[in-house]
Amino acid sequence: MRSVEASSKRIIVAKLERGEDLLDSLAALAEKHGVVSAFFSGIGALSAANIGFFEKGEYKPIRLESDLEVVSCLGNISYRDGEVAVHAHMVVGDRNGNAFGGHVLEGCIVSVTFEVFLVEIDRRIERAKDTATGLFLLDL
Repeated sequence: MRSVEASSKRIIVAKLERGEDLLDSLAALAEKHGVVSAFFSGIGALSAANIGFFEKGEYKPIRLESDLEVVSCLGNISYRDGEVAVHAHMVVGDRNGNAFGGHVLEGCIVSVTFEVFLVEIDRRIERAKDTATGLFLLDL
């Protein structure tokens, strides 16, 4: 195990609007406020979800095209090659109570709203490519 110590710096509360892409908006939020690194939690509703399951070196997309409730979305903000990197997982539910979960990919579109509470930390966290998986993991 590797670890670092950090303290919370500030909390940013945001409301994403209809039609926004979840990942793009979270990255823009971090850039707008000059976030060092952070963790976040969000809930809301989507008109489409694109989540992935990591298998054999790549994310296999699970595309859902319907009204969905975001039951839970958790993630973090770090940096990869000097750019904001959003890493998030979420669980969404459909009108029949079915739940689907996975890694958040581009193409998760807000329908009504998405409310996010982002807690910034006072230490910049970077990501580096892991040769065993090909993924960009936290570099602590």
